[in-house]
Amino acid sequence: MVVNTHIRTLLDIDDIPTKVRALRRAFTAYTESIDLTGEEALALIVLVNLTHPKKNDVDLLDIKLARKTLKNQSYINSCINEVPWMHTHNLKYPDIRVSRQNLRVKVPPLHSGILSSANCYRTLGWSHDSAKINFSKLFCCHFIWQNKIRCLADILCDMPIEWKKAFNKLGMPVNQFEDICTRIKGLLPDETVPNAVDRYSIQVRMPYHDGYVAITPVLSHAVQAEIQQAAIKKQGSFTQLKFTRPASVSELVASLGGSIYALNYPPRTQSRVFTKSDNVLHQLLSQKSLFRHQVLSRVQFAKVIDELLSNSVALTLKQRRQQKIACLKQIRKFLAEWLEQIIDLRTELKDKSFLIKSLELGHIIDSLEFRLLTFSDAQLPELLGPLLGLLNTEMSNSISTGQYAFHQKLMPTFRKSLKWLITHSVSEATHAQYSEIESTQRYFYLKGIRVFDAQALSTPYCAGVPSLTAVWGMMHNFQRRLNERLGTQLRMTSFSWFIRQFSFVKGKKLPELGMHGTAGKEFRRPGIIDNRYCDLVFDLIIHIDGYEQDLEDLDNQLEIVKSSFPASFAGGVMHPPGLDEPGDWCDLYKSETALFAQLKKLPLSGQWVMPTKFNFVNVDQLLYLLDVNTSLCPVMFGYLPLTKPDKRAGSIEPLHCYAETVIGIVECTSAIEVRLQGQVNYFNRAFWMLEAKEQSMLMKRI
Repeated sequence: MVVNTHIRTLLDIDDIPTKVRALRRAFTAYTESIDLTGEEALALIVLVNLTHPKKNDVDLLDIKLARKTLKNQSYINSCINEVPWMHTHNLKYPDIRVSRQNLRVKVPPLHSGILSSANCYRTLGWSHDSAKINFSKLFCCHFIWQNKIRCLADILCDMPIEWKKAFNKLGMPVNQFEDICTRIKGLLPDETVPNAVDRYSIQVRMPYHDGYVAITPVLSHAVQAEIQQAAIKKQGSFTQLKFTRPASVSELVASLGGSIYALNYPPRTQSRVFTKSDNVLHQLLSQKSLFRHQVLSRVQFAKVIDELLSNSVALTLKQRRQQKIACLKQIRKFLAEWLEQIIDLRTELKDKSFLIKSLELGHIIDSLEFRLLTFSDAQLPELLGPLLGLLNTEMSNSISTGQYAFHQKLMPTFRKSLKWLITHSVSEATHAQYSEIESTQRYFYLKGIRVFDAQALSTPYCAGVPSLTAVWGMMHNFQRRLNERLGTQLRMTSFSWFIRQFSFVKGKKLPELGMHGTAGKEFRRPGIIDNRYCDLVFDLIIHIDGYEQDLEDLDNQLEIVKSSFPASFAGGVMHPPGLDEPGDWCDLYKSETALFAQLKKLPLSGQWVMPTKFNFVNVDQLLYLLDVNTSLCPVMFGYLPLTKPDKRAGSIEPLHCYAETVIGIVECTSAIEVRLQGQVNYFNRAFWMLEAKEQSMLMKRI
């Protein structure tokens, strides 16, 4: 059980400047809340003195200053006037030009497998006029009181006797205290929703009944605050976003000096592209090993092994199981990379028996590679012992993994992983011989699509894999354009996504010139908003459904299909492969077997973005999962509507609602692992669809 720090602990600090810094830090949103129970009078002194500018070098425990401040009715009124600007979701993040609007709503319903404000303690932030930020601290700062996270504005709505005594002790009459409580209760309703959409607020269209609804995505103060707390404790991987006018964004951003943290988990694609090559056979004939021994020397491989061996130090039984399963999957992934070229060449040799004669003439019959390539399916298990010995020998020659070679606790794990790879490489080769069976369904296979300057900050909370809803939005745009050109009613129901290459774009974008100012008559650039952008190359497989006649019309119109392809993705510019690159970038398949035969050729350097079954209930559990399983990445999963769709001025659709962006986790799986798991597993597991309901609009596995 976690015991929160009590304010008495900070009072025991002897050095006064250190004590003042600790107290000031304790009342910020980016640190865990401090317990004030039993010390209400002392806490009130600190809260009142926090309203004075830090530059005045105020002693937060100065009781005379606190008494003087509470007697200044005009000053207290200024603090009370900031209560209506306390929010659950910040409309001014990240664009401070949104003004005179506030959003305070109830917690959305809890959904498994995603992170939203429903998974966090309900806390209120503040965002308004930057000149009044200090006035907000008296009633907005959060702390623990009577085992609950509260703020003074929330507490005074109930007029508790403990705080009445605290105010009275500092010279405030009872009638004035009761008047303040009554005023605050009237200024802090459960819900405050704007009746118009600000022109600087982002709007996106989402399906709703038979049409569309305009959604303004907003971030939760509670989620953002807990992510900052985790970043301060260094519990995960983070990147910093910098704001030049932090006090105009929110009290939380201002308390961090304008440097806000976001989760940073990009997909682990490799810069070098590994593909099957005609040189593999020549490499073997030249007596060069087909094993990719460099994989066994990676620091990441050593880290996974170390985590598996130290499994017993996890806090709970559930966490120990999660860590063990994650480590076993990653070990199998590394070993699959180690054997990748052999598995590829073995599949080719089944169809090209004449190549075996070339190998026999190359005087390499006694090598382990030759036996792995030429032994029958029934004989392959005989090579498990020599393969395990080679694995440990190569590990012993590595600086990073040498200590784990021939480890008695690892030998059974390595043996099981190698046996799985050998067994599935046999079944995978067998599946490749199946005949193509046409069906009424269709699949688009879009290959090597390049995107420049795409939005890598899928939500305000995390950077890395672009939003899944951005992929769905691009696919939906593709569907509308295609149906308009063909005169059909085709539906693109789901997609599977393979990222070949990914890289962050350095630097910041210079905003475009436009008409700004209070009257919109000044031609200038808006302020630079820090963001994260990326360049990527990906393949997309889209499942198509429709009437039989529409599908038949589609079969002969591939050029129209290509001309209907959108030009933008996640805010970036999208291009098909260049003319100098071999092969067609857009294919239509009727057979799942024929399609999977092409997907098996994808490079090992890329990653499939796959659904997972992992659940978590808070930020700490999310970060724990990301730490023990490096193949997991957080990404935006969709929206939870916070208000009922309604008519609002400034909306791009007849109906509009505010919705919270939510985080889920995806598994970035290597091409060789998906290939070895087989065709049935791929089509049952790898596709995403949008599930749009009244209370949620989320991406999920089909």
